[in-house]
Amino acid sequence: MDGVLFDKVSVRFPALDSPALDNVSLAIRQGECVLLTGPCGCGKSTLLRLINGIVPQVIPGEISGHISINGAVPAREKLWQLGRKVATVYQNPRRQFFCADPLGELAFGSENAGQHPDEILARAAGITKHLAIAHLLSRSMFTLSGGELQRIAIGSALMDQPAFLLLDEPTSGLDAKSIAALTGILQSLRASGMTIVIAEHRLWFLRDVVDRVIRLRGGKIVEDIPASQFWQRDDALRRRQGLRALTRPASAQIPEPPAGDSGMSYHHPERGALYFPRGCITALCGENGAGKSTLANRIAGLEKTRDKLLLDGKPFPLRQRLRRAFLVMQDVNRQLFGASVAQELQMGRHHASAHTLDKVIHDMALSELLTLHPMVLSGGQQQRVILALALLEQREVFIFDEPTSGLDYQGLHQVTARLKQLASTGAVVVLITHDEEFSAICADYRITLPPAMSAQGWNYAAADRMHINQREVIEHDDE
Repeated sequence: MDGVLFDKVSVRFPALDSPALDNVSLAIRQGECVLLTGPCGCGKSTLLRLINGIVPQVIPGEISGHISINGAVPAREKLWQLGRKVATVYQNPRRQFFCADPLGELAFGSENAGQHPDEILARAAGITKHLAIAHLLSRSMFTLSGGELQRIAIGSALMDQPAFLLLDEPTSGLDAKSIAALTGILQSLRASGMTIVIAEHRLWFLRDVVDRVIRLRGGKIVEDIPASQFWQRDDALRRRQGLRALTRPASAQIPEPPAGDSGMSYHHPERGALYFPRGCITALCGENGAGKSTLANRIAGLEKTRDKLLLDGKPFPLRQRLRRAFLVMQDVNRQLFGASVAQELQMGRHHASAHTLDKVIHDMALSELLTLHPMVLSGGQQQRVILALALLEQREVFIFDEPTSGLDYQGLHQVTARLKQLASTGAVVVLITHDEEFSAICADYRITLPPAMSAQGWNYAAADRMHINQREVIEHDDE
């Protein structure tokens, strides 16, 4: 059969007591676009990794049943050959990069396949135009925002025109413009006959994209229906099933915070004075690349700045920021070090009482994850662990960079409740997000940064190296 076939497939991983997938049977026809959705840890990512062969060839697992991709068994195919047919965009794009510059990353797979440079540059020109990423080509990968990295990852996946495209939470870190561009690309790929499988919690942008929706829970398929039927369910049923919004959330009318001495102020070079009051949640918004994560690093003391920062009207120097501020990064893997979730929560936190620790574990629904290594968790589960760490920290300023990345409906509301709990202690809570659904229920105030106006933060050495290649891409685009 052409397409994807699962016949009574079950998967068990050594670290987990229950199966990641349990007796799953499904068929995805060639050219079909399918959405996988369901709560965190329900098996969506595992299903994708079976299709691309990562399980069991990279991640060991005990598999029963039969899986085939266009008649071939992924577990028996050589990964480099399978990767030319099946492209994957992961939830955390940093895990799949090999190069220090975007154009090198786009060309990496094709160059390794021995393709002619002119062919590679011509395809790169078309993809950079469609994804609106040409302006990123001269940048260093290390200076790109999470949303910009996601767009590079999508472009890299499309370079070899694969027969199958797998996307795991592809809107993670994307702003509204980038989501609209992604929607258009997916519609175009679907029309071209590409088989697309998307695992997502944010659903509304897929309304005119997918043909079919498969809902999983506890490693089992609980619903497999045409997309037209899926979109008809009302909000009451959607909430009972733990699904996020099915229609695009309206941009909430959230006021800007008032000026005052109680809280933190940051004097932004283009936006002027930004105020973050105590006892409130202030959303920091703006397009990908506007500098939100850079500002977060500076507030947390992880990056030096000449910009003026004040806390309660007094200077807030770097050394104090390191002690009094806590940042939950967009890439949570950078903050996970323990051999188990339990060890992670206890590491270096002797000040936290047993009662406080137990309450945080309960509030973030981590009881069943305590014995697991953080790296075997789903993206949404890792987010909950990091948020638990923030709740255990006795700080005055908290910055959360895209904390709903990979979170389901229940997780969204758990995070909202915990951030409100932090704010109620009188802390300054800064929330960086593109998620309108989240902002509407969580934020008291909103600050919007202007689009990036300068090349501040660019790696000019990388720009010099890439100048000739970027010109070649632009020339191909003009032809």
